[in-house]
Amino acid sequence: MGALLAGVVPSLAIQNWAYAAAGCGSQPVANNDDGFIVLGESAPLHKAPYNACGVFQTVPANTKIWTWCTIENDYGNTWIWGRIDGTQNQGWMYIEHAKQVEEAPTSNDGWCPGEAPADPDAIDGADRIVEQAPPADADDALPPADFDPATDVDTAVPTVGGAEKGVEPDADYVAPEGDEDAPDAGTSTLAAAATALKYGKPIKRTKVIARAKNWYSRNVQYSQSAYAWDVNHGKKFRTDCSGFVSMSWALTSSRTTRTLDGVSHRINWSSLKPGDMVLRSGHHVQLFEKWANKAHTRFWLYEEGNPNSDMNHYKLYVSTAKSNGFKPWRYNKIRD
Repeated sequence: MGALLAGVVPSLAIQNWAYAAAGCGSQPVANNDDGFIVLGESAPLHKAPYNACGVFQTVPANTKIWTWCTIENDYGNTWIWGRIDGTQNQGWMYIEHAKQVEEAPTSNDGWCPGEAPADPDAIDGADRIVEQAPPADADDALPPADFDPATDVDTAVPTVGGAEKGVEPDADYVAPEGDEDAPDAGTSTLAAAATALKYGKPIKRTKVIARAKNWYSRNVQYSQSAYAWDVNHGKKFRTDCSGFVSMSWALTSSRTTRTLDGVSHRINWSSLKPGDMVLRSGHHVQLFEKWANKAHTRFWLYEEGNPNSDMNHYKLYVSTAKSNGFKPWRYNKIRD
């Protein structure tokens, strides 16, 4: 191990061994990636891709680490084996400590030897479907950039934040929901007429996530009957799980978990992108934010959880979502 830390960086695909894997044993590593990460905080450089397996040194924030290869440990967390810029010191770094990730895989998609996962489509299993293009719509010609002036933060509301670690719903969980056609409380007829033209139109994924983050930052309280403004105060939406997704998509009204599929279409798990929804019809719905690991087996989500948790932001395994009856859907008018 000392030779690895002090020696010369091997050329591409020359295999070496490093502490890693179960029981902090040995794991092959190779220079399969020409990318790098930059740390967003001070973090330990580990002897293995587990916190319990010892530390070589603590690396300061803003340090660049050249990426050799990637592994996903038994907990589904992504670690990289890399070299600290300007030194020959190498070790394992947990990817969540990075504020910047630049991947440039030159072989094996950047995975450490023997660690490349199966084709991402394998996670679809029996649920795999033949994906259809969204239905044509007269609004498709509208430029999404002209749709909605949503920003990441609503300056009129203090940022309080929701729960970063939400509670995964039970398999038999049914989220309480209000009526779909309840009045858009608090909006004058004139204001509603002026803003209605903006809703139900094409919307970019970045704006969907910006709208979701706004409710999360405000920790909008869960309710089957209350309504809350969206980020640009153009419309109020019901503050339950389906109202939250309706708000994020900027629909014309607050739909329910039984009617959101009327404005969306089924996709495969491996096709999920920011702003898509994970739905168990008649029970609960969550908004997909991003993949949480390189293997695409775990993802970050936003949700208006329940009366006890309100807004949540946490990671969920695809296998857990599938076993609880959830399926992936895409809003017909969402745009990349």
